[in-house]
Amino acid sequence: MKNDSLDDIKQLIRQFHETMEKQLPLLENEVQNIITNGITDQNTIGYYLDTLLSFIDYGLGKDIFIRLLEYYETIDTKGALFYWNEYNQNEE
Repeated sequence: MKNDSLDDIKQLIRQFHETMEKQLPLLENEVQNIITNGITDQNTIGYYLDTLLSFIDYGLGKDIFIRLLEYYETIDTKGALFYWNEYNQNEE
């Protein structure tokens, strides 16, 4: 009984991870769109940085996050520093 519950939890975690992986191409397209079109709306960029930061907690999206953060740094150095600090805390 206990083993079944553990297996169920493992399966749910795998499914969650797979769902997140499926979202990465969509996020990558959005990030590319932001950069290519020179979008500077800080709320939009912050939304995607927050989303990608949560993906990093699960070992996904690090390269996309860094690409967007480096772009954001050209728009708002102080705002980007906040995300660099958050990223560095996650890496520790």
